[in-house]
Amino acid sequence: MAPVPIALCGKSSSMAGSFVDSMLPEYEIVHHFQDTAAVHKDLPPLLRGERATPSSNAGSNSNADQPTKIPKAVVVGAGFSEAELDEMRTTEGAQSLPWLYPDPLKSAASMLTGPFLMKVIVKRVKGCLKANGLVEGQEAPEAKGIWSF
Repeated sequence: MAPVPIALCGKSSSMAGSFVDSMLPEYEIVHHFQDTAAVHKDLPPLLRGERATPSSNAGSNSNADQPTKIPKAVVVGAGFSEAELDEMRTTEGAQSLPWLYPDPLKSAASMLTGPFLMKVIVKRVKGCLKANGLVEGQEAPEAKGIWSF
């Protein structure tokens, strides 16, 4: 079985690279968006299965030798405000996906930094995806909207 394809909205390239590696083997980051403009530009063709190469070169869709993979969810990092999240969700096709956004109470409670913080984020994201039924070998859940992690 193949890992579940998901997209990432993250402003930090270094954190994105670490996140991409840490989500495997259950989840594969197929596309990394660094700003809202990239989401508006790349998400619609990506959802249609058309080639959309991440400008950050992070994610498996940056490999032109592989077929384009369509994400089943979008994880948004804490660098994006709720207003930016709402704006990204107005993009054509965006409502067809669940969007994962950090729970501000859990984020504020964390005093961790560096690799310890990444481990906590990955654990919370994977837990959220699994709790909502987005796992390998199963159909995508009907529930869309915003999932807090």
